[in-house]
Amino acid sequence: MISANITATLYLVTGILFIMALRGLSSPETSRTGNFFGILGMSLAIIVTLLSLGDISQIKENIFYILVPIIIGGLIGGLIAYRVSMTAMPQLVAGFHSLVGLSAVLVGIVAFYNPSSFGIGQVGNIKILSLIEMSLGVAIGAITFSGSCIAFLKLQGLMSGSPITFKGQHFINLLIGILIIFL
Repeated sequence: MISANITATLYLVTGILFIMALRGLSSPETSRTGNFFGILGMSLAIIVTLLSLGDISQIKENIFYILVPIIIGGLIGGLIAYRVSMTAMPQLVAGFHSLVGLSAVLVGIVAFYNPSSFGIGQVGNIKILSLIEMSLGVAIGAITFSGSCIAFLKLQGLMSGSPITFKGQHFINLLIGILIIFL
């Protein structure tokens, strides 16, 4: 087990590594370095999370549930990425990015219905900051999911590239924003 201060510091380091990864992925010349920083950051995040569980028996109990999805997802993602041509890479990125948004939505929903698993309270008695965090996660995740799906469809040529507008859309956007804030 590692202390809370060391855990927080190492998570800060992982955040910096992710920022460096994004910076590196901004150009083809530095993309290998960006990928390296991303892999290093995620590996460190997983190791820190496992070590912060405390009891080594918890790690042994949960390692299967952590490693199997990582291996399956890595194999599927790797096979898909290997088979896609470079000209279709933007569509692939948009498709994968939609899954990131969907994951955020699903994590928020699971946390709401099973808060004790996340250490944020009990059903019907969730900490207010956790409710705010879950709400933002679900809202931003849903926007990311829908936006990435639209981007994929437009890049693939399955949807017109022109903006989608309709009468009253600004009013509806305002209502959605208010609902997100107050619900």
